[in-house]
Amino acid sequence: MALLAGCASSTSSNADSAAADMKMDHSAMPVPSLAPGMATAAPGGGSFLNEKLPADVLALPLFDSTGEAFTLADFAGKYVVITNFLTSCHEICPMTTVNMRDIARALSAVGLASKVAVMEVSVDGERDTAPRLAAYQALFNEKSWIMAGGSTQSLAALWKYFGAPAKKEVFSAADMATLPKDWQTGKSDTYDMMHSDLVIILGPDSTWRWLDLGSPKTSQGDIPAALKAYLTEDGQKNLAAPEEPTWSVGAVLAAITQLTFNLDK
Repeated sequence: MALLAGCASSTSSNADSAAADMKMDHSAMPVPSLAPGMATAAPGGGSFLNEKLPADVLALPLFDSTGEAFTLADFAGKYVVITNFLTSCHEICPMTTVNMRDIARALSAVGLASKVAVMEVSVDGERDTAPRLAAYQALFNEKSWIMAGGSTQSLAALWKYFGAPAKKEVFSAADMATLPKDWQTGKSDTYDMMHSDLVIILGPDSTWRWLDLGSPKTSQGDIPAALKAYLTEDGQKNLAAPEEPTWSVGAVLAAITQLTFNLDK
């Protein structure tokens, strides 16, 4: 796909408000029909797509924070909201997780949790083991969405397909001396995984149905204290006011509202 070229938490009332908006807007028009490989702008932000996922991408082995193995093919019959992240991120990813948690809350509030899965998939196969993912999610005191990892090879293949390959950038000794210490180990990080930020939605028929690009924009700008202390100066700026383009909980929920238009008809 050539649409991409490279790069304590917000309050539950935000998710409740978003859920109320979904209920009010569920009479919105359904997604227009699209020929395979075509895209069109979505009214709430991002773009609607129609691209069937290749069998080899659907079969890539992944695992969740409990260590249970799965593939994207296992989610056939459901919509799946997916974004990329890593637990050793100083600039963006904690805010990504806030948004994904709030999306999961809102979907649960309107009774769509059984029909729409919410998933963060790491770009860091070396460090993001199942125990590490579980410890990271525990900082948010909630398990309403899936934290996923995989081997370096599987994650590279997955994110290459979605147009957001990650590149390992080794820190210099000077960088390591100035960066905040790891939120879990207290040790200096030795590298980062540079990647574009995006959020996507897959359809029940394993088709790529929606895409939005940019940094996550949170409702309240709050994240767990341990992760806030882990942010660099640039990360603190992204928390307060991320640079455009951005993606939001509202954009994802608007897309889900249209995509699921006929589910309860």
